[in-house]
Amino acid sequence: MIIRKNLSKIIASFLTFILIFVSVIHPASAESHNTDLVNVNLQDVEILTDNDQEIKLKTSVEGFTGILVQNKETLEITLTTYNEPVEPSNLLTTADTKSGGSSHEYFLTLDDYSQRYGATLTFENELTGEKTTVSKDYSTIKPRMVFLAPLVVVVGAKLIEALLLVSAVILINEIEFAKTDSIASSLRNKREYDHYYAKILSADNDVWIGPAISLSQATTRLVSFYGDASVSGNDVWSTTLSGAAKVAQRAGGNKEPVGPEIHGMGLGFGYYYHYHTWNRVGGHSFF
Repeated sequence: MIIRKNLSKIIASFLTFILIFVSVIHPASAESHNTDLVNVNLQDVEILTDNDQEIKLKTSVEGFTGILVQNKETLEITLTTYNEPVEPSNLLTTADTKSGGSSHEYFLTLDDYSQRYGATLTFENELTGEKTTVSKDYSTIKPRMVFLAPLVVVVGAKLIEALLLVSAVILINEIEFAKTDSIASSLRNKREYDHYYAKILSADNDVWIGPAISLSQATTRLVSFYGDASVSGNDVWSTTLSGAAKVAQRAGGNKEPVGPEIHGMGLGFGYYYHYHTWNRVGGHSFF
């Protein structure tokens, strides 16, 4: 999933061709840009800040620099790009975004994430309000578009992938998700609800937990192909082993489910016990 550094020129050239081609057919107002947001190299992302207020990440591709900031209270994500390298000493605070070269600022929204296609991102120009949604499979179309430089797309996708590794909570299509290892114990102790949306996110395939759902919703979701209108995918998470087994059993027509099983070396850090339906149709019923 990780492309080596020496392929970045090829990626940039390919994206340039795609965007130029689209702009010729639909000048300046093209309704979508098909760019590869999967297989980005995360090795060169630097964590500038990670405190109670914000996470700030930096990366550079071919001399083009991006700074991503996630506000931990609002979960709002902003991206500032620079046409030349920027030293960390010039970025000690969120306000220091005008130093070092020509800059552009965007509100960055994670609309969706799939293991196959990676991130679907919306870039909103903070100055003009124009938006561009970038997804590999054209899954999202926005009415107002602004032409993005290819390296803006590459840097934005790279920083979002890194944020999924660093942050514990994130918004996906304005729905809050939390990493399983950061929230599972609390949900088990509260026991307000038994079942929740789940999504496998980020470069390390970690499991994230979303809003609560009913048993019938969890059952339908587990064997769905595309998921539902709220959250794409077909994984669910339950607070107990018996709850996860019940979801998989009902989803499989009351036949004995497969599990519990785990695909990693140990509990947590991207690997969690789960059930499948008897014939392994559908997603994971995590617990």
